[in-house]
Amino acid sequence: MSGSPHVATVVGARPQFIKLAMLTRRLAALTPVPFRHTLIHTGQHYDADMSEVFFRELELPRPRYELGVGSDRAAQQIAAIMSRLEPLLTADRPDALLVLGDTHSTLAAALVAAHLEIPLVHIEAGERIYRRRRVPEESNRVVADHLATLCLTASRPATWFLEREGIAGRRVRFAGDLHYDLFRWAVRRPELRRVTSAALGLAPGGFILATLHRPENTDAPERLAGLLRQLDEAPLPVVLPMHPRLRGRLADQAFTPKRALRLIDPVGYFDLLGLLLDCRRVVSDSGGVIREAYFARRPCVVPMADNWWRQIAWSGWSIEVGDDEAKLRDALADFDPPATYPEGLFGDGNAAATIIDATAELIGSGAEPIWTPRGRPTSAPRAGAPGERTDFTWAGYRRLIEGLRAEGYDLAPFPEAAARLSAARPFALLRHDVDMDLEAAVELARLEHGWGVQSTYFIMVRNPFYSPFSAEGSRAVRQILGCGHHLGLHLDAAAYPADHPLHDACAAEAEMLEAWFGRPVEIVSFHRPDARVLGGDPSLTAPRPHTYMALFRETIQYLSDSRGRWREGHPLRHEAFHRRRPLHLLVHPIWYGAEPTDPHETLERFLDRHAARSRQALEANCRP
Repeated sequence: MSGSPHVATVVGARPQFIKLAMLTRRLAALTPVPFRHTLIHTGQHYDADMSEVFFRELELPRPRYELGVGSDRAAQQIAAIMSRLEPLLTADRPDALLVLGDTHSTLAAALVAAHLEIPLVHIEAGERIYRRRRVPEESNRVVADHLATLCLTASRPATWFLEREGIAGRRVRFAGDLHYDLFRWAVRRPELRRVTSAALGLAPGGFILATLHRPENTDAPERLAGLLRQLDEAPLPVVLPMHPRLRGRLADQAFTPKRALRLIDPVGYFDLLGLLLDCRRVVSDSGGVIREAYFARRPCVVPMADNWWRQIAWSGWSIEVGDDEAKLRDALADFDPPATYPEGLFGDGNAAATIIDATAELIGSGAEPIWTPRGRPTSAPRAGAPGERTDFTWAGYRRLIEGLRAEGYDLAPFPEAAARLSAARPFALLRHDVDMDLEAAVELARLEHGWGVQSTYFIMVRNPFYSPFSAEGSRAVRQILGCGHHLGLHLDAAAYPADHPLHDACAAEAEMLEAWFGRPVEIVSFHRPDARVLGGDPSLTAPRPHTYMALFRETIQYLSDSRGRWREGHPLRHEAFHRRRPLHLLVHPIWYGAEPTDPHETLERFLDRHAARSRQALEANCRP
């Protein structure tokens, strides 16, 4: 057993104990066990009613290490956890470290794991409300997510949020919610008793269960007083087990319930679940209780402007009232659930198995993770080795033009190529395939115009990044043509079925461009050419020539900067240039800018701009 992989888990607060219960139970049931498991308890929740009771009731294994941090201000507590945890992890060197949720224990453990280069698995990753003020949990979760080697989400929206934040899809997996696993297990346990509500003299369905602990609801005395006042004036009895933070705040206030509100000591998990199953509705700012209410099919009033489990609100089973006391009063009186209950929002109740499998798989791979959604930088277009690097800037492109002219090269349009072969002067055909970025093409067209250069710009009809027929696309193409440049068609052969005649596709797309812009399409190039194109058959595009014909690839030396590097070396250093042979230069506008930039970063910046434009268009369409 000593040679098997080793995983440590750091916990410190009630929500983490609850999640951990199903994980350890599932792990203990496996034969063989996929990894050894060590539990580390930070002691962040120092109250026995909030900590020890959960180890006892949920049959959790005793922690191997107890850090005994206790209560303190956030920075001091996080620092204490880190300073006590680091030597333990240094000595044990687990193969992976598991953290759960959004507590200070989670943040501290994530930071230590990152600096010790221990793979980090974040359970319940990705949940967001995109608000930081008075919500330290959001900051904790964001940092842990971005440090995690593997983010295991409890909800599908969390997966979407992580992807939007630039976390690689291979680092994210929807696992489902351990809370749901536990709920399904707990409701079948004989320990589930409903004596608490009976002891309080409360009839099933005749009271409201409330929990409050978020700083935004408990730190400001006037906010807390308003919440307690509304709970006390509710039309049904309200039971409020006191979180340590709430109990501490109440000690500083002179509030005494007069009507509906009953303040009770903290209760164990099964007692709380029994109260939840017996109640009419729930009021809570706890992410765990909000979900438990949903699992129990009890409507939940959330005294926050927004919360992490928005899909429950989307389904109609929770309502967010913010700090509006009138909305809270109305919801306490008559917020009832809808007639429908969507299944599967939090998985199928087997999150623990998915988490264990994913962790074992991570340990077994042993590979450095792919951190960004666009792959490893080494797999993206690069500028090449130092000896191959070229200045892909506008100034560098101008030096290329000046170098050609200095050696007597004419810059000719494609239709003149055949006739110029018999002339004494060398010539170069300048070709710009506009695969992605019309804005870059417009900028290059303007620069060339200022240098007295005429090129051919090959425009795509079928393109995921732009449309030449949109208002923006049409304006860009007209600006290019207005600079005196020639119009070509850049046809994506892969956009058509293999048996579709390319000749017909070329004719149709060329005629569309000609009709729209009132200019002839002089030549065709191909994006992602297939075997039909690479053979060079001139009939594919007749009567227009295409750039894969022998004339343009063999008789004339073809050089390309595809993937952000000159594949056969820079044109001014190529043997064909020194022998004054005619040149066919494919220059992609997207690679060029004011400053030297690695092609990988150029693509990243383009994708960012494209995403921003898409969002702007969406927002414009959604305006009233």
